[in-house]
Amino acid sequence: MSEGFPDPAALPRTPLKVLALCTQFGGLGGIESVVRDHHRQDPGQGLQSRFVVFWEPDQPGWEDARFLDFDDGMRIREARRRVAEAVHDFRPDLVLYHTVWGWPYFDDLLGQSPRILYLHSDTPGLDAQLATRAWWADGFACVNDLIADRVRRARPGVPEDRIHRVHYPVEVPIPLPPPARPFSRPLVIGICGRLEVEQKRMDRIPELAALLDAAGIPYRMEFLGDGSERGRLESRLSDRSRFAFLGRRSGAEYWRILSGWDAILFVSDYEGTPIALLEAMTAGVVPLHPRIGCGGDAYASQVREDLAYPAGDMPALVEVLQKLGGEDPIAAASLRARSAEVVSGHAAVGYRTSMARFFRQVATQPRMEHRPLPRRRFPTDWLTFRQTRNLMDLRRRWSS
Repeated sequence: MSEGFPDPAALPRTPLKVLALCTQFGGLGGIESVVRDHHRQDPGQGLQSRFVVFWEPDQPGWEDARFLDFDDGMRIREARRRVAEAVHDFRPDLVLYHTVWGWPYFDDLLGQSPRILYLHSDTPGLDAQLATRAWWADGFACVNDLIADRVRRARPGVPEDRIHRVHYPVEVPIPLPPPARPFSRPLVIGICGRLEVEQKRMDRIPELAALLDAAGIPYRMEFLGDGSERGRLESRLSDRSRFAFLGRRSGAEYWRILSGWDAILFVSDYEGTPIALLEAMTAGVVPLHPRIGCGGDAYASQVREDLAYPAGDMPALVEVLQKLGGEDPIAAASLRARSAEVVSGHAAVGYRTSMARFFRQVATQPRMEHRPLPRRRFPTDWLTFRQTRNLMDLRRRWSS
């Protein structure tokens, strides 16, 4: 598996031109955070990157980013025109997909340079998607070992130097309190990111709160983020002395809030390796993550086995929180210190230099064997994205 950091002074004088494709850029998610980090830091790594963002409207102030403002009602023909316009004056040495989406629609517009597929999350249906994408790519960036194993199963014999195990970047802008410190009384539980039902399962939080109340566990819950479930949560969790909705924060303010937590909680159905979890653990916050087979529960179990709790099991989670709330100062300080130790390998400089090295490695090697992309038969390009999705769903139901 690809590893090792180059000497930045040894980077070639000619920048490597990277075309980065993503569905989102400016949102609250961890993927967007990583893409924006590349936007800021790639030039310092000898990379000239252009970012093509499929599903967001134009956002001024982001040089070298093209926002295509797709929507479900757009015809594929129009989407292809926008992609072609976004890349017509940029000949990449490497194409980087931050998404499994879009490849069959647009890849023929992007030239013959090597492709890297960056797998940020173990999303539902990933195995089926990799059955094709694994044979279209020339390299794979994987955020945890389980996803890397999925790539190996989808493409047996893939060379190990074509798989890069990503350690998401963590960069701390302010001095943090010492990791080894006791827990608060009451216990402060933090939830960070998108407040949504899809994937994040915020609908489970009211049930958890009711169970914590029934068990008589003192706690305070802070929500750092936003989303469509925020209003519903604010209505159901109305005691502002125990439930704080802080909205979206950034920079030093974000880190001050994060480092004030005792535990960071996830109740998701699926994840990759959540960046918020890595950042919180760096600040000595203890992770609570469902056991769903991803980077998040792998890190939580390294701190203490029970912190990776049974997925969707709120009574089991209450037992873990009850145990945490009862820890004496020495045990709490030990858990905090262990949290920071487990993620100590995620320093941002290491991420950036190792990714730049991997990009150059793939870009300068011969392309791997490929299988052809599916042909887009007439009148496919005249359909909208919604019509295409409905047609694919109909075909799947028919075949099953």
